[in-house]
Amino acid sequence: MTFSAILKKDLSKLPYGSIACQRAELSGMIGAVGTIHIEQSGAMTISIKTENPAVAARCYQLIKSLYQIKPKIKIEKTRKFKEHRAYRVVVDQPWTAKIILEDCQILSYNANGQAFFANQVPEPFIKQQNQTKAYIRGVFLGCGSISNPEKTYHLELVGKKTTITKKSDRSPVVAGEQCAYLQSIKTILDGYEIKSNLIHRKAHWVLYLKEGSSVADFLSVIGAHRGLLEMENIRIVKEMRNDVNRQVNCETANLNKTIAAAYDQVADIMLIKEQFGLKNLPKNLYDIAELRLNYPDASIKELGERLDPPVGKSGVYHRLKKLNQIAADLKQR
Repeated sequence: MTFSAILKKDLSKLPYGSIACQRAELSGMIGAVGTIHIEQSGAMTISIKTENPAVAARCYQLIKSLYQIKPKIKIEKTRKFKEHRAYRVVVDQPWTAKIILEDCQILSYNANGQAFFANQVPEPFIKQQNQTKAYIRGVFLGCGSISNPEKTYHLELVGKKTTITKKSDRSPVVAGEQCAYLQSIKTILDGYEIKSNLIHRKAHWVLYLKEGSSVADFLSVIGAHRGLLEMENIRIVKEMRNDVNRQVNCETANLNKTIAAAYDQVADIMLIKEQFGLKNLPKNLYDIAELRLNYPDASIKELGERLDPPVGKSGVYHRLKKLNQIAADLKQR
């Protein structure tokens, strides 16, 4: 199972909470992936499709608990893989479907009694924080996915809008726009200081989160505490690994610089020895030249500690600099 599937399975095991929270979560599922069929007579049916059996079971239980009915569950084969299946939770009792849509604030009426479908998060579910979190959880269960945090931090909600099919052009129903719907969710996430972005990909709008902190905050909001803990553990290990790699790379770079500098210093000293003679150097330069030849891999600090009396790094660097100048003068002769 993917990390996303495991996360949804864990979310589907969470306590259902209050009646209001159950209604908000179901509304999020329908708003994210629901399909509403309208007959010529105006009768409505609801179909909620998911590829996760745990999500289908939770949707079934929410409807059963809230409205004391048993919706149908249909299993369909998809074209993705040979053994891949999709699950469709269907409410085909028109009167019950209408009650559900009204109760979940998806179907509303204007002053003239004209019916319309919400294309944003219903206002009643925004006023109470626990209902808002339940609604966002329902949306994620319906259309959300998350990458394995060991590879990358990426969570997205793919807008498929509340699909409405009607067999009569006389039906006063307007389909919600997926961009506006996801924008209303983005506004909610902004309120939690969760950074997200909207893009248009192929035929859908997508609301996505890419920063590890944003993904972690989102998981906290929807109550995915187990997934959040696992992600935080992975983040800690990755950060430690990155810190070690940075430190190793830094030390390797410093070591390479030290070796390259020592190689140049030895070459300068050998040139002085051949063309001028080390014995002709002042004692302080002679001592450091001998040490560098005897300890080509030593750092400047280590060379200074071997002198008698010991000399600091700046003193050793100054003497090696003089040897470099002497060698440069000899090269020009």
